[in-house]
Amino acid sequence: MGARAAAVAMFAIFLVTNLAAGWLHVAALTGFGFAAGSAAAAGRTRRQDLLLVATTPPLIFLAAVTAGELITLHVGHVAASAGLAAAGIFLTLAAAAPWLFAGLAGALLIASVRGLPQCIGDLRAGLAGRLPPGEGQADGAADPEHGSLPPQRTSPGSARRTNRGSGPAD
Repeated sequence: MGARAAAVAMFAIFLVTNLAAGWLHVAALTGFGFAAGSAAAAGRTRRQDLLLVATTPPLIFLAAVTAGELITLHVGHVAASAGLAAAGIFLTLAAAAPWLFAGLAGALLIASVRGLPQCIGDLRAGLAGRLPPGEGQADGAADPEHGSLPPQRTSPGSARRTNRGSGPAD
């Protein structure tokens, strides 16, 4: 799956487990959901998207916990205030902190085995200007500078000349 699909899947897993943890009164379920969602995304994402998937789970988790807290306040018919929502978010993050460290370490380990160091090397080479535009992209990916597909690379002997009637034939 791609980076967007992995981000959506992580958000859904994080949100569902956070809401289930509140409903079942099992605080560890929130952290377990983070670890499981991060590991699943790192294991199922395309190799070229591993860098993004390995670095975004904490931010996605914060967004899911915030959404879960607002949903819980709304369902409980509690007047939502910034202080009450912030307290719930802070307490949830504090209770899940050991799971966050372990889950992120596990996801980074899985991503490293699957090729994360190569993604980091490609990023460094691209930032240093050592890669031609579109070199580190997957086949068929759009070139962000020109908004089109990257040029097809052909060997010098395989190039074909076409005559479209605009000049003398060779």
